[in-house]
Amino acid sequence: MKLGDLVSIRECSDTVDCECFFCHHSSSRIGLVTGPAEYNQWHVMFDCGEWELSDGEAEVIYEGR
Repeated sequence: MKLGDLVSIRECSDTVDCECFFCHHSSSRIGLVTGPAEYNQWHVMFDCGEWELSDGEAEVIYEGR
């Protein structure tokens, strides 16, 4: 991941009782990488707010320039 990339988070396996950040907010799970965070993590803006992700936690679906 790098600044400007569009990323997608995988759906949870148990969405009925899941209370994760993305399920709780009924997110589309698609976000924009807005900048680096500490320890190989990235700030990513989703439709439900900002979240920090590590490399490998999301699939890059569009690479920014």
